[in-house]
Amino acid sequence: MNTNSQPNPDLAAGANACLRLGVLLLSSGAAGYRVIRAVKRCARSLGFDRADVLVGFNTISCTFHYRGDFRTAVSDVPLPGVNASRIEALETLSHSMLQSYRTPAEVNAALDEIVQIPTPRWGLGISTIAAGLACAGFAVLNQFGYLAAAFVFVAAALGQLARVKLHRVHFNMLGVTMAAALVASTTFLMLTELMPSGEQLSPGFIAAVLFLIPGFPMFSSFVDLARFDFTSGIPRLFFSLEVIVVIMLTVSVVAMISDTPEAVALPVPLTFEFLAAGAAASFVSVGCFALLFNSSRRMALMAAGLGAVANLARLVMMGAGLVPFIAAFVAALLIGLAGGLIGSWANIPRVTVTIPASVVMIPGTTIYAAAHNFAVGDIANALSRFTEVSFVVIFIGGGLAVARMLTDPTWAFFRYIDFDYELEGKEMPIND
Repeated sequence: MNTNSQPNPDLAAGANACLRLGVLLLSSGAAGYRVIRAVKRCARSLGFDRADVLVGFNTISCTFHYRGDFRTAVSDVPLPGVNASRIEALETLSHSMLQSYRTPAEVNAALDEIVQIPTPRWGLGISTIAAGLACAGFAVLNQFGYLAAAFVFVAAALGQLARVKLHRVHFNMLGVTMAAALVASTTFLMLTELMPSGEQLSPGFIAAVLFLIPGFPMFSSFVDLARFDFTSGIPRLFFSLEVIVVIMLTVSVVAMISDTPEAVALPVPLTFEFLAAGAAASFVSVGCFALLFNSSRRMALMAAGLGAVANLARLVMMGAGLVPFIAAFVAALLIGLAGGLIGSWANIPRVTVTIPASVVMIPGTTIYAAAHNFAVGDIANALSRFTEVSFVVIFIGGGLAVARMLTDPTWAFFRYIDFDYELEGKEMPIND
């Protein structure tokens, strides 16, 4: 049934349908702002007068009003993962089907179809190869050398394999992170011992654990905090920091036991060879990170192209003498602006291309130096290096937030869902 006359909502069924939409979005890693607007659109489509939605990191509470009555629905969500394909499908549903008046049965039928989208979209073989290639590209970008990049590929792939296997048996997430980081970093160091060369390869082991960095929740938290959505942004940020601390502790112990030397940050050479290698490595790394986020092929290709251009611009700026965090801000601003245009043109959520494109800008050599200094007890230098990393990450988040302000008036001006608006919309396929 498809009608443009406003229905009289069934409070219980309608509330449950709206809550289910919000839970699916939140469990897929969507930012709080995106979840709130989708739930409100659903409530409007089902004929409610108003909806009050409160979104945390893994909780959602909604109160739906119709005339003098109201219904409150609350749900706990398992620790959110990242599922870009599901976010895309749910956003398409929100912007198309929910632009007309619907019944709870119609909404639930559409959600049933979305749930059938394969999760994970890519099999174990592809995900392990993607993790290896993503981290190998990161090693090239940080000038660890091509042999180190080959070792990183093997180590990261085995680390991803360990992570997937432990996730499948529902092991504690921090334990999964620690085990995967241990497998990846020790595998890399073992390879350097088994196949020694004249190069200093040991510092490259930090690149082997980059696939564990929680880029999606970390950068999403900055966007939420930029809108003062503290209920969602703060716990999401603390979750990201908790995972990063576990990664750092693990690699610090490995560095201390193996007595690996501190990495020396090298200046960016403005040579054709390095810039060409950097662009290719960025394309591969970003595209593979997008696959790890369960993106479709087209989303991964769009993210890879955007990431290659933006990161190449960042490398050129750093080679010209610009400080790293300012170069990261400009590159993130470019990613955000272009990502907004790509999202509008391709009908995909901008985060599915902007966040994978941003992850490769995290400074690997500086992260390793911070971990190494902590391991050897040089706290002053460790804090200094950690501050450098924090500045780059914060400025990347700032660039994405500023770009969002410039390209999304609804987000920038705090515009809310208008429940008095008469709905009549054109439908789009939700499972493309």
